[in-house]
Amino acid sequence: MVLPKSEKDRIAASKSSSCSQSMIMQGIEHHKILERVRETSGQNRTSILEKKDIENIAAYGLSVNQSRHSDNSTSVRLIAQDMKDAGELLYFKDQGELDPQNTEIPSEEFVLAFMKEGQQLMFSEQLKNTEKLQVCMDSTHCISQYTGFQLTTLMTITDLHQGFPVAFLISSTVNTEIVKVFLDKIKDRMGVVQAQVFMSDDDPLFRNAWYATMGGDITVKYLNCSWHTDRAFRKSISSKISVSFIEKATVYQMLRALMDEEEEDKFHKQCEGFLGY
Repeated sequence: MVLPKSEKDRIAASKSSSCSQSMIMQGIEHHKILERVRETSGQNRTSILEKKDIENIAAYGLSVNQSRHSDNSTSVRLIAQDMKDAGELLYFKDQGELDPQNTEIPSEEFVLAFMKEGQQLMFSEQLKNTEKLQVCMDSTHCISQYTGFQLTTLMTITDLHQGFPVAFLISSTVNTEIVKVFLDKIKDRMGVVQAQVFMSDDDPLFRNAWYATMGGDITVKYLNCSWHTDRAFRKSISSKISVSFIEKATVYQMLRALMDEEEEDKFHKQCEGFLGY
């Protein structure tokens, strides 16, 4: 049975907000979308909606490029206002402006931080059990055709051991001051986030900002993500060990085996073997 276009539109766009933000684009999990639609569908095609329908709708009209205004700066301001109206904006400072409440951020910096409805719902669920709360932060370069901007993601680990982004920061610079403002706004929205584990790259920027903002009575275990650890291994082996390429490859393989070992006893035995190599 074909799903009517009107129902596709209703599922793809949540009418609960003034800017009709897409439920799928908000990051709401597919099974939750199914539950929400079925509860309000009554006796029609959507009452027997299946997961495959949601997957098809995920590709329905969401790839169309849209622009709010021909002027990029005006377009961004309009988007930020839409987010504010929907209660999704955490912080916005355009280039050329000085925020009197956060004077540590220079006027030439651009900062946009937001948390979508689906992200806030997921984060709220995660915060109900802080004993298992794990948080990750990382930045990505080259997020669009516009150079000079970075995307910083705050992510939690779900009960299914999958990463879920709960807040985004788009900024012209990633430094301690900007990240602290980002985390302060999250704290204003969600309260103090008492994570047991905090993972980021090998730069102390994120962990320092986290400790300054969320640090409290609990002891946080700070971890480096595997990708950055692997990169550090490769750089150190290349620059600090003067042996043949084959021997360097052997050292790297031994380090990777140590990093991937999950059992403590086996790790210590392998570590002894590595140190005696």
